[in-house]
Amino acid sequence: MQKANYTSTTTASGGQGKYPLSTQTLDFIQQQVMILQLLGYIGGSKYILRQPDGTNTGLAFINGEVLTLAAKPIPSANIRYVNVTTKKTDIKADGETYTEARTYRIAALSSSASGESYEYSKFAVLESNQTLGEKIKQMPQTVLNYLQDILAEKMPLLSKEGVTQSQLDALTTPCVVSCTKSVKVGDSTNYGVEVLPTGTAKSVRQTVYLPDGRKYTRYYNGSTWIGGSGWKLEGENLNLECKIVAGTVYIRHGKLPEGCKIIMLRKKRRSRWRSTGGGKAYTKNRGKRIKRAPKRQYVHYKGVVLNTSTAGTWYVPKCISVANTKLDHDMLNKELGGLCRPFVVKKADDASGNEVYRMTGVRNAITVKKSAHTQNSAYTQIGFQVVSYNADGSVAVGGNILKLKYHLRRLRTRIQQGVDKNNHPVYIYKYKYYRAFSIE
Repeated sequence: MQKANYTSTTTASGGQGKYPLSTQTLDFIQQQVMILQLLGYIGGSKYILRQPDGTNTGLAFINGEVLTLAAKPIPSANIRYVNVTTKKTDIKADGETYTEARTYRIAALSSSASGESYEYSKFAVLESNQTLGEKIKQMPQTVLNYLQDILAEKMPLLSKEGVTQSQLDALTTPCVVSCTKSVKVGDSTNYGVEVLPTGTAKSVRQTVYLPDGRKYTRYYNGSTWIGGSGWKLEGENLNLECKIVAGTVYIRHGKLPEGCKIIMLRKKRRSRWRSTGGGKAYTKNRGKRIKRAPKRQYVHYKGVVLNTSTAGTWYVPKCISVANTKLDHDMLNKELGGLCRPFVVKKADDASGNEVYRMTGVRNAITVKKSAHTQNSAYTQIGFQVVSYNADGSVAVGGNILKLKYHLRRLRTRIQQGVDKNNHPVYIYKYKYYRAFSIE
């Protein structure tokens, strides 16, 4: 730091002088003040510390100088320039006039340029610590809104028809895609896909939005999809998903509302005759047969209630409750295969020794050798549904029915019956029946 000695008047020759009170000393002091003004460059070369308000003056920093801003005019849409006026005045002292002893520089806002002028648009307006503190508190929401606006503008919005699974797996660039008639996600072929980065290198999150409001997500770590290509259902809803692996049925649900249960349904045929007119009919209906529209509808199968699991995880459902525990107690803790087994009943073999079966909801018998009133295979329709009940036992809310088919199919097997005269194996073919599930 530069310093001046004001306490000694001793000269180099040993005498006493008047240096500390000389004009050189005052000039030295003025130079130090001007050096302090240069600290203003921390904020830039041109900025306004305080705006004038019509009564009080403002302050402006211009290229190393701190200048007073005239109280008027005040900032408005008409202001285009900051004009600086320099004025020099004489001073009378000791009976003498000292010319241009004082130099005054003052700035003022103006709509037109005059003399030393600077464009107002190039000046930054500094804010007080109090104002900055309030803005910092609002910064998170401001940044969030900004990012949402930027994403909406920058992310490409595409419309694509017939998107395949491989194309969906390769979609790892941030974008928004509207997919129609594409590979199923959930149970829909029409949906929107949003791809966003997750913060690490090349990793993204895919989110699929279905028309009914369901949302599925999965994550890509830069090389593979975490957990395979499977989707995770998010949020609270009444919808179910299903997959069949090696003949075993797995289901998955989201976050279920409190009090909801998963029940098993069966699609039941209703006769097209309102009354049969038989001996057990009401007196007025005996001898009469009245037609009505044929109908098939899903009904709660024997009051079966299935267990639930953790939201978003696949599991094998089991029966935890039935309507009549005395009659159907053997159904408890059984998987779907055991619950559906009573749908198929084996009858006596036919005259040719072929197996004969009957299936619930199917009029014809099922056998290998097809003839009148028989068929080779059959199925009955079943389903799962998430429901909640009112106090009186009626259904209050029900989700979409997850529909499946329980099949009885024939399987052809080849059995070797020795060899022929050319030593070639001779085979015969036989059929046997097996049960299987499929998703509608």
